[in-house]
Parts: sequence; structure tokens; C-alpha cells
Amino acid sequence: MNIARLARPAKRSRPGRVTMKILVAVDGSEYTKRMLGYLAAHDEWLGSSQVFTVLHVASAVPPRAATAVDWATLQAYYDDQSAKVLKPIRAFFAQRPDLKVTFLSKVGEGPN
Repeated sequence: MNIARLARPAKRSRPGRVTMKILVAVDGSEYTKRMLGYLAAHDEWLGSSQVFTVLHVASAVPPRAATAVDWATLQAYYDDQSAKVLKPIRAFFAQRPDLKVTFLSKVGEGPN
């Protein structure tokens, strides 16, 4: 075993900077607003070396109800739900065009 190989520093995107990937889960609740307030108050989290992934998971329509509507209508509903949540988040990150941000919308089932 090569111990020198194990002791290498983290991969750096630029000399002297470590890239940090940050997953930001949002649901439009008060907790989302508080999280954005925290980010805004701490510039060290909003550096250009961070890569943000903003994730919103829309609650799935119950399967029985989903069979009563066509797929396009259901997809439009999910897109609308995500757009409502992501609109203020996009505006927040638009104030910092130097940041690398990816927005994802998924559909999932909530707790039973």
C-alpha cells in the first residue's frame, strides 16, 4: 500500500481552492426561506468555488387519481408545482451570476 498516495489533498478546481458541491433541497416552506437568509448572510458559502444543485421534489398525485387524467396534464401539474417553489430560489441565485447553479425538479412520494 502506498501511504503517500492516500495522503494526497482533495482535488482542486483552481490552485488553492477546493470545489464544494452543495445540495440545496427546497420545498417553499418557511425553512427554505430561512436557509436562503442564512446563505445570504454568509458570503463564504456563496463563493465561486462552490457548485450548487437546487432540488425540488413535487409530491406525487395518488396513483388512482393519476389514472383519471392524461400524462400531459399530470406533467403540467408537476411542472407548475415546481415552478412555484423554484421561482424565488432562481431570483435569489440570479443576484449572483458568478455562481454555478443547477436546478432539478423530480416527482416523489411523501411519507405515508
